[in-house]
This record gives sequence, C-alpha cells and structure tokens, in this order.
Amino acid sequence: MRKVIVAFLIGLAVVATSQERKPEIVLRPSGPPPHWDKGEVEGRTYKNASVGIELTPPPELEFGAPELNGDPGTLPSLVTITAVGEFKLLVVRKVMAFYADALAYYPSTRRSTDAYMLRIVRSQRSDGYEPVEGPTSGNLGGVVFARQDFKKDVVYESVFVRACDPQALVFIFGGADQETVNKLSAATELKLDPKTSGCISNAAGSVQK
Repeated sequence: MRKVIVAFLIGLAVVATSQERKPEIVLRPSGPPPHWDKGEVEGRTYKNASVGIELTPPPELEFGAPELNGDPGTLPSLVTITAVGEFKLLVVRKVMAFYADALAYYPSTRRSTDAYMLRIVRSQRSDGYEPVEGPTSGNLGGVVFARQDFKKDVVYESVFVRACDPQALVFIFGGADQETVNKLSAATELKLDPKTSGCISNAAGSVQK
C-alpha cells in the first residue's frame, strides 16, 4: 500500500521541491515577475491565458484543481496542476503533473533549460529517485523539451523541462515503466501561446539551453 501512495504522489514531488527556498533562489526578482492566475479546467482541458497554455491530459487521467503558490514580488511564483488515473490496488497509479516556475527569481546564470534540469536531478536523487541513462529530448505540442527519466522501486517517472522567457515549463509523467510514461506523454495535448509562454514551436529543432 505504501508504494501505491508513493505512486499517487510522484507527480507532486518535483513541484514541492521547486517551492523550497534554496540559496540559489533570489527572494526579490531581478525583473518584473509574471502576473499569473491559476487558470481553470474547462471540460477536460486546463486553460491558463496568463501562462499561455492549454493542456489536455491523456484520456485515462483526470485533472484536479489548479493552484497558484508564492507571493509575487517576495516569493517565487508557481502555477501547478495534476491529473491522475484510476486507483487500483497494488498498481502504480498513472500521473501527469505540470508546473510553471517564474525564472525572474533565479540568478541569470541559472535560468537555462540545462540548469533547471540539473536542479531537478539533484532534488530527485535526494528523494531516492535515480536517473535512467542520460538526458534526452521529447516533444510536446510541437515544442522540444529536455527529458530525463527516473526510477524508484516500482515507480518510473519522466520529467520534461523547457526554460522559456519568462518561465520554466515542467511536465512530469509517472507510471509503472517507460512504456507507460511514453504513452502518457504521447497522448497529452499541449498548445502554447508563443508570445505569452515564451516558447516557440520547433518540433524539428533543438532544445533551448
């Protein structure tokens, strides 16, 4: 039962660690912080015009309520939402989580995709997750993301990261194995507004570093 509970929470693990006030986070932003709202779920689609995103989870997952954390101007801003699959006893629960993190709260040398992924790897290792091979790339909504897979006991997790201007966009897919998370990411529908999100569609290009 403990492993089932862990599987339910894996989509929240990276989100929680991103909210910790670590030394590298600047409590006073170096530039104007984004003016976000938490967005809303319409039907099966999460829409947030302030972040510039429309997100529909795989058919077998259902969204919970979105959240807006932080205190603009003093604490890092974070928009989060999680979708989970049906609970089945002794089966790893499927999870998809998304969060946007305001990069204005980080030093300029720590705002790249690579730097953000390194923070996630450190946080995951501290929670007992080990990277599976090296970082690769993945495509969501015509945008290339850096991808790193992790494993802990029966839980397999894949994290997609892209640092745009002014935010880092992070997607976490969790399940029993790589095949499961691959299917979850492939079935996820993502639309980004280039101007608001800061991410340009470039399915054939490379990850923005």
